[in-house]
Amino acid sequence: MSQTIEQMVAEVRAGLREKLGLRGWTLAAQLRRGRRLLPRHIRTEAIYLAQIAALADNPKLHRMIDEAKVRAAHRNVLAYLATIDLAAQRRAAALNMVASIAFGLLVTAALTILVLWWRGFV
Repeated sequence: MSQTIEQMVAEVRAGLREKLGLRGWTLAAQLRRGRRLLPRHIRTEAIYLAQIAALADNPKLHRMIDEAKVRAAHRNVLAYLATIDLAAQRRAAALNMVASIAFGLLVTAALTILVLWWRGFV
């Protein structure tokens, strides 16, 4: 195995911190904070990595680890994190905020005109 489990977990933790802004002392803590930010299949694989990191500390339990599954989970989580575009997320959030403000102004203007019409001022 070219990378140790600790190195894989460190890469995933760095990706979560960089792409999603998730902080925490451990991978499990980061995953608890970002529960809704990850799709279910990616979150499941990241939780698997967090559980395996605990097993890797014990030499007898280390033999129970399926290294192919660990590499696949690591690869899938990093591949998903690589697809996240921070600039697009910021643009979408700004656009949603502008759209909600515009909708509120439109509804307020329509209600004001409606009240003026009912009162006979228009």
